[in-house]
Amino acid sequence: MKEFAIITNKYRDEKGKLAGMIATYIRQQGGNCAVFHNVDEATGEYRIVSQSEIPENLECVITIGGDGTLLHAAKDLKGRDVLFIGVNKGNLGFLAEIHQDEIKQGIDRLMSGRFNVECRMMLSGEVYRNGKKVYAADVLNDIVIHRGGDLAVTLFDVFVNGQLLGKYTADGVILSTPTGSTAYNLSAGGPVARPDSKMILMTPICPHTMGNRSIIFSEQDTLEIHLGQTKQPNIELRKAIFDGDSIFDLLSGDVIRIKAAQEQTKIVKLDESSFLQAIKDKLGD
Repeated sequence: MKEFAIITNKYRDEKGKLAGMIATYIRQQGGNCAVFHNVDEATGEYRIVSQSEIPENLECVITIGGDGTLLHAAKDLKGRDVLFIGVNKGNLGFLAEIHQDEIKQGIDRLMSGRFNVECRMMLSGEVYRNGKKVYAADVLNDIVIHRGGDLAVTLFDVFVNGQLLGKYTADGVILSTPTGSTAYNLSAGGPVARPDSKMILMTPICPHTMGNRSIIFSEQDTLEIHLGQTKQPNIELRKAIFDGDSIFDLLSGDVIRIKAAQEQTKIVKLDESSFLQAIKDKLGD
């Protein structure tokens, strides 16, 4: 593998120093490497890395930051047949594979083909209003439906393959992939799933009944979340949040449809240790 691109987060990689070092090393080893920053210099906000900026023959994207940087890159480059690997400059990282003190060894393994690839499922989320699709996005981690700034709980009905599963009263609900099971889903008390498995996890956020717990669905299932009325008439603050950064304002009566996406994200695995060992290292005592 010779064709690389680096997507770096300036808040984690000060002045792009680490990105510059990695790019230089790749070129010294006979590879090609382009560097992109995913933070707008003028506004300080996350920016989309356009697919038109990325070389056509790109083979691998190296992200520098936390798991969020890799999530953004995977979403920006959806549909491109490229591999993703992260250099962890964040906090608790499950996606970022390369440690800072092992960067050159990691690059050597990438360029010599000594790695494995995991195909991670993604979720497709669509928002319907009055029967018309008004928003759509694919995610690698999760889709979160939340009460937003409204202090009152939100009411919603959950349908699975057209059949009513139940009526919920909660702060919201998390629809997660196995990759996202170690993110917000885990914080909300949901189960951890092997990242290469194929399933949809649903975890209510602070449910107001004791019986509401996480449920695991097949990748073949289609879920629909039907939003009930707000507690305060004409005040609409609820949100649908796609992988933590794309936010869509919801209204009473909206329907959010979630199913497995057609696209997958290919994650490079250099570490041969098991998923269980990773869980122990990151979450254990």
